[in-house]
Amino acid sequence: MSTTRRAFGLVALAGLGALRAGPALADGKVTIYTAAPQDLIDKVMPAFELATKTKVELVKAGSGELINRLKAEKGRQTADVIWSVAGEVLEANNALFTKYSPDNARFIADAFKIDDAWVPFTAVATSFGVNTKLLTPAQYPRSWSDLAKPIYKGKISAARPDKSGSAFIQLATILQLYGEDKGWELYARILDNLVLSNSSGAVSKFVNDGEAAIGISNEDVLLKYKQGGGPVDILYPSDGTTASADGMALLASPPNAEAGKQFMNFMLSREAQELVDAAGRRAIRTDVVTKNSLTPLAQIKLIKFNTDLAGAQRTRILAKWNDLLLNKK
Repeated sequence: MSTTRRAFGLVALAGLGALRAGPALADGKVTIYTAAPQDLIDKVMPAFELATKTKVELVKAGSGELINRLKAEKGRQTADVIWSVAGEVLEANNALFTKYSPDNARFIADAFKIDDAWVPFTAVATSFGVNTKLLTPAQYPRSWSDLAKPIYKGKISAARPDKSGSAFIQLATILQLYGEDKGWELYARILDNLVLSNSSGAVSKFVNDGEAAIGISNEDVLLKYKQGGGPVDILYPSDGTTASADGMALLASPPNAEAGKQFMNFMLSREAQELVDAAGRRAIRTDVVTKNSLTPLAQIKLIKFNTDLAGAQRTRILAKWNDLLLNKK
């Protein structure tokens, strides 16, 4: 356990470097566990600190690692809020959290539910990233079923669903789209073509750097590389994909509950949601007009992703995924 705590401490210090460059803040402290990408952190955290005079202590890791840490800390939690983590991960572990609905939640669009244990923060669509130097448009995969084609063996990067909340959504999307029997059969064939990573953030980088021709990833991370001039294009599966909410939750026994509530309310403020939009994510407030270049949701074939079902079945799905992986070796 001590080694794990030291590792997380190093991650937290690295994540805070940019945040501590401004004036000293001494009016309070809030401890946040997050799986958010660094560019999103760099946009919204300084704004929160400036607006509230509350210092952020950040622990950044994959959602699976964060949940495992919270389970180990149950009854003696060191964090106040878990933030920017896939909704079904929060749903599956709601005993770790306490119900809190921020005042600003009244501005959330009706499409995004407010759960008993967690609150939506942004919306993210699952997408395919392709390296435009390694593939021609004629070679692009257009659907989930395309990813199972033998021509893509060893060319697709994806994160492990037991380590990454977004990767679990990808697997659950296939199962909900095609049904359990056909879904597992299709996923097994896709798995034959995958090179797995422990980090969903790494997938987009592999595509950008040419280490993978295709990556299954969140649209916002891919957009960052595309806008930066990288050889990246973003596709949405023609057979259907999800635009699900990631979320945040107040811990069951937070050391500083009031600071945690303040943080959650700020993250649903118009100021924070406009920064979310600037970071390439989809804001969930009805009064924020997008200025980023993501494909409008009306132009994407979306399935009605059942977050409750995915959360309730998470343990069973991951157990079957692990068995499938072991049988592939």
